[in-house]
Amino acid sequence: MKLLNLIRNDLKSINNRKKSMFLNFFFSNSFHVMGLYRVSHVIAKTKLRVFSRLINAIARIVYSCDIDPNAKLGNGVVLMHGFNIVIGADSIVGNNCKVFNGVTLGNRKGANGDGQPTVGDNCLIGTGAKLLGNIIIGNNVSIGANAVVIKDLPNNCTAVGIPAKIVDK
Repeated sequence: MKLLNLIRNDLKSINNRKKSMFLNFFFSNSFHVMGLYRVSHVIAKTKLRVFSRLINAIARIVYSCDIDPNAKLGNGVVLMHGFNIVIGADSIVGNNCKVFNGVTLGNRKGANGDGQPTVGDNCLIGTGAKLLGNIIIGNNVSIGANAVVIKDLPNNCTAVGIPAKIVDK
C-alpha cells in the first residue's frame, strides 16, 4: 500500500498546471520514470533483484534515465521532462525536489568513488547540473543550469557556475 501512496503522490506532484490526472497518468514522462523507479526500488529490497535491474534497463532504454534502484528519492520528487537523468546508487534526494533534464548525481572517482550526493528537501536542480562526490546539499537550495557542485551547500541558497559558487543566500 505504501508504494501506491508514493505513486499517487508523484502523480499529484507533477500536476502543477492542473492538467487532467488522467492525461498525466498516461502521457507524463516524469510520472512514468518515477513509477518505474518506485517499483524497481521496492523490488530491489527483495530476493528478486534481477527484476529490479530489468525495470531499470527499461527506463534507461525508453527515457534515457539511469536511476539506480538503490537510490533514495523522497516523496513528491518531480523529474521535469523525464529524460537524461542519472542518479547513483547511494544518492539521496529529499522531499518535494524538482530535478530537470540532464542532471547527474554521482561520485567523482569512477566505480569505487568517494560517495554520492545527499540533497535536502524543496530543492531545485537546474538543467544539466552535475552534483559529484560525497556532498550535502541543504534544504531550499536552487542549483543553476549546468552548475558543477563538488562542495557542500548550506540551506536557503542559490549556486551557479563551474565549480558552483553561492550567489544568493
